[in-house]
Amino acid sequence: MNTRTHTTRQLLLDVAERLYAERGVNGVSLREIGAAAGQRNTGAVRYHFGSKSDLLEAVIARRMVPANEARAAYLAEADAEAEGEGEGEGGEGAALEARRLVEALVLPLVAQLGEPGRPSWYLRFLAQAFSDREVGQLITDLRYGEGRTGLWTEVQRRVIAGLGWLPPQRRHERWMFLASFVTHALADRESLIATASASPLTPPEDFVAHLVDVGEAIITRP
Repeated sequence: MNTRTHTTRQLLLDVAERLYAERGVNGVSLREIGAAAGQRNTGAVRYHFGSKSDLLEAVIARRMVPANEARAAYLAEADAEAEGEGEGEGGEGAALEARRLVEALVLPLVAQLGEPGRPSWYLRFLAQAFSDREVGQLITDLRYGEGRTGLWTEVQRRVIAGLGWLPPQRRHERWMFLASFVTHALADRESLIATASASPLTPPEDFVAHLVDVGEAIITRP
């Protein structure tokens, strides 16, 4: 792939992510994405990506791959610490595990946030996408897909396994509460970053610590 083609693809991905975040996945056409990216050829998106599903997959995978790499590192570090210190007994070990799992969920997504003057749109895109069953299924398929096994799903498995004190249906609900809270809280943060000049931001480290605190409470409170 030459430099010009790569630059055009990245621009189309940026624009698609933004427009999908603003208007929803079903609220914008491939032709509109191409036009917003300054492409004269009305078939530019299809030329570079193929179908709408292919474009969505590229938007998601661009962010998901580095997020999964980071999440794998967090989980490996947590496992190494647990092995080195022993599994432990009682509430302390369980609380540490719960917090580590929330961090593994949150921190790779925090890394996807933009900064004042260089906003991102991915978290708002995700918040929109999860309200669409078709797109939500595509995201799930990508997470489980061969070669792209989503470490998000590994966090999900561990969180649900740690909720053994709840009935099965309630365990799944707690996970959904956590996933929805994290996604929408970060989408709101992303929006605030984009308009930071109009509203002072909580310092990043304070925001992340508070987000993890609340996420931990969701999966540990009786």
